[in-house]
Amino acid sequence: MAERYASLMEVIRLRRSVRSFEPPTAPLPFEVLRGICEAGRWAPSGANTQPWHFVIAAERTDVVAVSEVFVRQADRLVEHCRGFPHVHKKHWLHNSLAIVLLFCDPRWVDSYPVSDHDGWRDEYAANNDKILLASVGAAAQNMHLAAAAYGLTTAWLSGGGEDTTARELRSLLCVPEPLAPIATVPIGWPHRRAQSRYRHPLDALIHWGRWDATRTPLDDAVQLYISESRRDAMYRESETATEDEMQTESETASESEAQSEIATAPDAASR
Repeated sequence: MAERYASLMEVIRLRRSVRSFEPPTAPLPFEVLRGICEAGRWAPSGANTQPWHFVIAAERTDVVAVSEVFVRQADRLVEHCRGFPHVHKKHWLHNSLAIVLLFCDPRWVDSYPVSDHDGWRDEYAANNDKILLASVGAAAQNMHLAAAAYGLTTAWLSGGGEDTTARELRSLLCVPEPLAPIATVPIGWPHRRAQSRYRHPLDALIHWGRWDATRTPLDDAVQLYISESRRDAMYRESETATEDEMQTESETASESEAQSEIATAPDAASR
């Protein structure tokens, strides 16, 4: 049991959101992309609805076309959300080996509890939307971990679900309404290995039996994060990450080995 947990945590800690990929020299094998999607397929979901479809852009022309949609999305973000930290315009996406888009089918939401009592319909409907999004989030996390297990790196892109971007992606990829791209997983070889981002101490997050009021974040602390600390926490490597969390040398070696194995695998994806 302990060995299995240790192996799982090794993959979890290996996962990084990387926003700088090496230019691709060869396509990913088809079975690697299938393996990543297989991990997503096994995610839990509300009422076992599995409300997702995985659209894989692996051809270079498709990767570039999807990337251009996100470049335009980033331009709109800069223009219309000026307080949100940004350090790039998503041009790094062009170097993705593949981009997997998780399209969510909102029609499944009626599989979750629907009240037929006046005064309760809105309450259950609001929670059902949360169930739907949590389900897709679980699938996305599984896929990020699977990519990390293959020695690849990904980034967590939550942008794309906005109506304008969603329309562009549906049109480009021939996806029907009402499906919406809730999560996007670009996959690549990192330009450099990212180190650990800051994580809250575990003891500050656990509440045994009852809520510990001393661990409630103060409003001032939350506002300080939003106004001053957010950029560092989102994009910069932690200055306080421990040596065993970073594991830079061992991870780089593992990644080189994985790249060699994947490059020699048969049935490379060309679609």
